[in-house]
Amino acid sequence: MKNIVDKLAFIKNLDYRKLMKNNWIKYGACSLASLIIIAIIFALPVKTVIVETTKPYFVNQTKYEPYSTMDYFITEETVQRSRMVVDGYYPVLPFGVIVPFQIDRTDSRLVGKFENTIPGSFVVYNSANRIVWETLNSSRGTIDLALPPGEYRAKFQENVMWGEQLYLNLNIKWKEIEKVTRNQEVTRYREVPIIVAQETKVVTENKLSIWQILFE
Repeated sequence: MKNIVDKLAFIKNLDYRKLMKNNWIKYGACSLASLIIIAIIFALPVKTVIVETTKPYFVNQTKYEPYSTMDYFITEETVQRSRMVVDGYYPVLPFGVIVPFQIDRTDSRLVGKFENTIPGSFVVYNSANRIVWETLNSSRGTIDLALPPGEYRAKFQENVMWGEQLYLNLNIKWKEIEKVTRNQEVTRYREVPIIVAQETKVVTENKLSIWQILFE
């Protein structure tokens, strides 16, 4: 009888342990499921946050770069021209030293000088034998005389004697307008391609979960 009671008690104790074990398993499973559900809920996005950022990008542009170069052009300029009539030493004869010359241009001038050891007269005559310029009793002098076109003669004659060596220099001078080529340095501009870095604003929407709200 005692053995039967012991067996029944053992069986009852064994059933109680199995029941407790099953209860713990169910409790653990329920707790784990609850934690998983909570974790899933906390991981779901619940809040939207607007985030503005800048994004770099590059564009091709053109800039103007200065450079120097030479420009050639044709212009009109006034230049001085001259033609020598006489230049040298000449013996003074009894009738003097006579030098004929001709003027071809309307803007011509007779320019020169004379030197002699003995004073004398220096006279310029036109084709009609009229005096257009003179200096008397001079051993040296200069001349700068505007003359119209025509034929002329210059004459130097000593006052009291002759035979000296006269130095005489006469030139016909005039101005002309001629075309000449000149150059000048100028600054020009040329297009040069460049790459320019720029930024653009980017707006994005971020979904935040409860976990991110709590821990970020």
